[in-house]
Amino acid sequence: MRVLVTRPEPAASRTAAELKRRGHEPLLLPLAVAEHDREAVAAALAHDHPAVAFTSAEAIRALLTLPHLPPALLDIACFAVGESTANAAWNLGFRNVIAGDNDGATLARLIADRMASTLSPDRPLLYFAGKPRASGFETELAARQIPVEVRECYRMRPLAPSPSEIGRIIGQGSVDAILLYSGESARRLFDLPLMKSDPASLSSARILCLSEKIVAAVPQPFRSKCQVAPAPTEASLLSLL
Repeated sequence: MRVLVTRPEPAASRTAAELKRRGHEPLLLPLAVAEHDREAVAAALAHDHPAVAFTSAEAIRALLTLPHLPPALLDIACFAVGESTANAAWNLGFRNVIAGDNDGATLARLIADRMASTLSPDRPLLYFAGKPRASGFETELAARQIPVEVRECYRMRPLAPSPSEIGRIIGQGSVDAILLYSGESARRLFDLPLMKSDPASLSSARILCLSEKIVAAVPQPFRSKCQVAPAPTEASLLSLL
């Protein structure tokens, strides 16, 4: 099966390796690239915090732009959305990682349950965030009056491959499936000039989405082709192939 992978690197290559292991042909079309803000990371780590939160593994990779991390940082409570982000935190060296479901609002409720008495305006939760991002995590923290310091440590810069580049990646064969991991990826894909001028180019492909929220970002004419993973994990998404 020929599968179009729209997520950024390095995640795209990891997905490609898994697809090959399963006998599929991955077609890599990253639609964004991460740009890390080293100064924002350094400024955030100049102060002590009782806990830190990550809603993406990319934010953890941003910490790697510093030559050294404060040793005390790796001992504080580290809250992470989903298994992959939690694994990235463990691999970086955090020793107290608490993994929540793949949902920001759920993670915020977990933090409120465990840390409400520890966090204060003087010593807030440190949240390493990206741009753009979903609002659910911060909205739920605000609703529960959890003090938080938000540091945008990376931004996803959109990539707009030309029709010729897309043609080179896809080749002559048809695309059997498209993997969508975020609403932003869905919007970027369907905003591509090729998709607007020649929507039939991917008309036979199934559109496999990590969550229902992503389906909402797919244009109405394509939604009938969407399928949603039973659980918000990559393994679950790939089970749809």
